[in-house]
Amino acid sequence: MSFFAELKRRKVVRVAVVYAATGFAVLEAADLLLPRMGLPDWVMNLVVAMIVLGFPIALVLGWALELTPDGIRRTEAAPEHVEPGTTPPLLGKRTVLASALLVAVGIGLSAGWLLKSNTQERVEPAEVAGSGDVGVPAQADAQQPPETRNPAEIESIAVLPFVNMSPDPENAYFADGISEELLNILAGIEGLKVASRTSAFSFKGSNRPIPEIARQLGVRHVLEGSVRKQGNRVRITAQLIEAGDDAHLWSERYDRDLDDIFQVQEDIAQAITVALEDILGTRRVAVEAPTRNLNAYQRYLHGRSRFYQRAELDQAIEDFRFAVDRDPDFAEAWAFLAATYWMQGSAGYPTDNDRAEMARLAGLAADRAMALNAGIPIGVAVKGQIVTDSGTPGAVAEGIRLLERAAALPAPDTTPRLWLALLWLELGYAERALPLLQSARQSDPLVGINSGVLGIAHAIEGRRAEGERLALEAVALDGLDFWGNLLATDRLHDGDLAGATELVAAMLSRLEDGFESESHVAAALLQALQDPSVRMAHLHSMETRNWDGEGEDGDFFAASLMFERGERAFGVAQTQVNRPWAILMSAWLPAMQWLREDPRYFESMERRGRVEYWDNYGYPRGCRPIDDSAGRRLDCEEMAQ
Repeated sequence: MSFFAELKRRKVVRVAVVYAATGFAVLEAADLLLPRMGLPDWVMNLVVAMIVLGFPIALVLGWALELTPDGIRRTEAAPEHVEPGTTPPLLGKRTVLASALLVAVGIGLSAGWLLKSNTQERVEPAEVAGSGDVGVPAQADAQQPPETRNPAEIESIAVLPFVNMSPDPENAYFADGISEELLNILAGIEGLKVASRTSAFSFKGSNRPIPEIARQLGVRHVLEGSVRKQGNRVRITAQLIEAGDDAHLWSERYDRDLDDIFQVQEDIAQAITVALEDILGTRRVAVEAPTRNLNAYQRYLHGRSRFYQRAELDQAIEDFRFAVDRDPDFAEAWAFLAATYWMQGSAGYPTDNDRAEMARLAGLAADRAMALNAGIPIGVAVKGQIVTDSGTPGAVAEGIRLLERAAALPAPDTTPRLWLALLWLELGYAERALPLLQSARQSDPLVGINSGVLGIAHAIEGRRAEGERLALEAVALDGLDFWGNLLATDRLHDGDLAGATELVAAMLSRLEDGFESESHVAAALLQALQDPSVRMAHLHSMETRNWDGEGEDGDFFAASLMFERGERAFGVAQTQVNRPWAILMSAWLPAMQWLREDPRYFESMERRGRVEYWDNYGYPRGCRPIDDSAGRRLDCEEMAQ
């Protein structure tokens, strides 16, 4: 008997065909499932190796053993003489059917995966509401992030602040600036989720392991590095790490003149896309220099670092002024100058400048930035804020359109989304604010304000327990008890003194764990809740500290709403249009119906142009305007029901 005939008799060929078909189906299933399970790439390599190594073993076993109705037994030797036509066929019908079925399964899995990938590549990001009627409640759906999986399962990256290796410690701003530039570049790459700047930079100087940092930021990859700047020379070292197994995917060192700084940024970003090419596909990264004046660029980086830290904002203004004086066409510097002017003019940060003048200059700088480049997110967002508060007819609707445009632009900064969400909350549309806030918190999970404002939105929607949990998270992250104080106010006016006291006590506990300097105000508030006789004294103390410049507006407003139904808070709101944050953010909480139906609240919203928006695009659900003896006000009885 020939060797081939013996292979047929022992059914080795059938084993080979079935094994190949089964291996193909297993490989396709593994290629589909393993990435979704968050397993590292080496697992797929192991599966391939096991299938390849198993093939000769299967052939040997097929030669030596035979499967019979009585079990597995050793294949008997062939008889010396075999009649023609008595050898079995090369492949039996069942073998052909089983193999075809396995191959079809593998092809189906492969085709399904390819079709899904191609569909995802073709889908455009949901167009942010604002291109149409800004009064349509369905706008919120356009803000819902498309990802429904865990962020760590998506191709994602965090850029940690590069370490300053320069002899001069003052050059730390330059190292931060390089990191921020890379963040901005990577944020523009389709298919790559980039952790927000604020959360990533919270690990500056941290010695935590990379896998732990990646877990907290919800990313799969981390870019870290160092910068040494001396004179006109700069050395940048960068390395890309796969966080799952702490593996280095790529690293490089660049020794260049400062004149080449933008080329270095492009080279690093391009190298990252090449390292992730299997997932992202081929991407070409191009970096356009925002300015050719290196002195202007370095001062811009310095000012931007101060802006993000919300520190030395007067000096930041000087940095940006220097940059635009040296290069009047430096659009990014104009945008951040406008943002810093606006914050100094309206947000209450310490300044030696005239706030009214800062507010005026913010508008001029924003117009210049928009004229040079209307695609800078912070510039568009600031323009939206300025327009919203301008008091001109249609200003709020136009401001919303600008903020929506800013929120849709790719950027590692969640500020535009947060500002738009705050405006929706002020207008009484919590359902529109929620997806924005959820997206902002997902991108920037370690920033307290994102958790605090999201907590307010949940509470407005009737999820008080979830709101309070997020408010406590904000305290633990940044020591921000303002949002929790508003929720405690809601509890108190709902007749739940015990619940309000418990919430403030929980915040105080977290403040004492890491924010001792902020805990004395919470301790005084807790005492006022427990002892009604000291409530007015506490309110007076908050008012005095506020006007002496030692306290925060939020402490005074929250105490006024808690203990005197906002009498003094309304007095301030009538003269200080940009300051009544507690009134604006708490008016739509469930137990604060008395606040949103107060004629003074309606008057305040009318001065801010919000009533005009309601008249044109619809009042919040369950509310309508009415006139009574005390004046025009909202009637929200249906909302309460």
